[in-house]
Formats: sequence, C-alpha cells, structure tokens
Amino acid sequence: MIRRFALIPFLLIFAFTLTAQEKDYSSHRYDWDDWDDWKFEFEYDRPFIELNYGFGNQSHENFTGDLPQVGLLEIKLGYLKNRSDLFGILDDRKESFFFGSKISKGLSSSELKANELESTLWRFGFSTRKTLGYYSETFSVLPYHQDGFVWSKLELPEHVFPSVNESDLMLLHPDYVNDYKIIERYRDSFRFGTQVEGGIRFEFVDFLSINAGYEASVIFPRHLFWKHAGSYIIEKAGEGALTFFINEITDSTPEAGPVVRFLLLNAYSYAFHILKQENMNWPFDTENTCLTYETFKIGVTFTF
Repeated sequence: MIRRFALIPFLLIFAFTLTAQEKDYSSHRYDWDDWDDWKFEFEYDRPFIELNYGFGNQSHENFTGDLPQVGLLEIKLGYLKNRSDLFGILDDRKESFFFGSKISKGLSSSELKANELESTLWRFGFSTRKTLGYYSETFSVLPYHQDGFVWSKLELPEHVFPSVNESDLMLLHPDYVNDYKIIERYRDSFRFGTQVEGGIRFEFVDFLSINAGYEASVIFPRHLFWKHAGSYIIEKAGEGALTFFINEITDSTPEAGPVVRFLLLNAYSYAFHILKQENMNWPFDTENTCLTYETFKIGVTFTF
C-alpha cells in the first residue's frame, strides 16, 4: 500500500516537466512583507460532494491479538474556494468539509481469519484541504494536504470480548486481559482523534475529478484538552514556518511549488502522526496507547 502511495511524487514530477516552461514571472511575484498581496478574497462559492473507497490497516502498539485489514466507505460534503491562474500556471485552493465514514472488515476484499478481531468503526468529523497544483483549462493536476478532527465509535459483535467482572479477569490469560482492557476503552462510545491525508486529484473538467490519497488517523482513548491544545499549537506552529519557506520557493520558482509543498507538508504531518502513535499528546507526557488507522483511498469529486 505504501509503495502505491510512493508513486504519487513521481506523478507530480511528471506533471512538473509538462508544465515547466520559460515565463516572465516578474509581474506576478509577491512581496511577502505586504499583506495585501495575499488578500486573495477567497469566498466559499462552490459546494462539492466527494465519495471515497479505501482499504488499509488498523493497529495499536499494545494490542497482542491480530487486527485485520479493513475497508472504508466515505462521503464528504463541503465548500470550495479557489484562486486559479496563480503565476499563470498554478491553482491555489482551499476546501472545508464535513465527512462521515464506515470502516470495517466487511468492506475489504480479504476474508476474516479465525484469530482476527472483527469490528466496525463509525466516524464523523470536519477537515480542511489545501491544494496547490498545476492548472489548465482542459486538465489539472492537484496535489493536496489535508488535516482535521474526527470522532469515532468502535462497535464489536457481542461474542467478541464479552463482558466479565474484575475477579474473572484475574483467571484469564494475561494477553486476553490486556486486549480486553484496551477494547473496552473504545467500545460503543465516541472517542476524539485527529487525521491527516495527502494525495493528488486529477481534474478533467471543471466539475469532475478523481482522487487518490493516503490517510493516517489517530483515535485517543481519552481526550486531555489542555495537553492536546498545546500539542496542536506546536504542530501548527511548525507547519506555519514550513509553509512560509514553501511560499518563498513558490515565489522564486513557481513550477516547483506544488511538488515541494506536497512532499514537505505531508512528510511533516506523517512524522507528527508517528509521534502521536508513541505519545498521543507529544511532546507532553501522556498515554502511549492510541488506536490508529492508515488507509489508501480512491474517489471521485463533484463540484457544483
């Protein structure tokens, strides 16, 4: 799965070679010290609907049992604001949307093995997706970076980890006790989490595009508001500094902007995702036990 996702940068480089050409950008350059140059007057003026199907893995560092591969069905409803024809060749967009999805073994193509945990995850949330891509009137290549918040509810059949009292737990195998306690923290209740996604969209006409992306999400066993807020501020501060650097590159060499932005922002977000797996509110000392999902997605977007 990761190998497939790794092909995306090569597609972007191919798009870069197609769009790169001799241009005089002097009349388009931004003075980064002048805020008026970045007042794009964005407006949310175009609603969109997106449908996705995906397949991936679920994991938990302390879970001793087997967690099977899962499939995903997802719908996104939101609004697009965009400024096309940036530097003559680039398309700068921002989308905000609500999403709902179902993740379960039943949606994957593989069969459930006897020792694998059967479960269904229902979730909803909201995200922001930012795109800087190569624009043309007939075909656009649009790499993106996305992040947001998600609330998830884990459901399991009654026969999976049936309820037992504390005294009975002491008589069971330690691995069972460990896995039972992990599952009970998530089971049948909504848990807060975060998700990031990187991918690429191919827009053939103004209202239709196909998408391929890779999502990494973390579900917290509990929400520690202040520590999470501190972690989130640190993450966003780093992302802001990185975005400023990327903007400088785009100002100097516009054709390189989408590729550099795609690689750096998504690599940064995935690195933070790994840190959250090990410590859910990094760098603050909290629990090291998060349920995580990593999913490769394909989909279609209708923009009205």
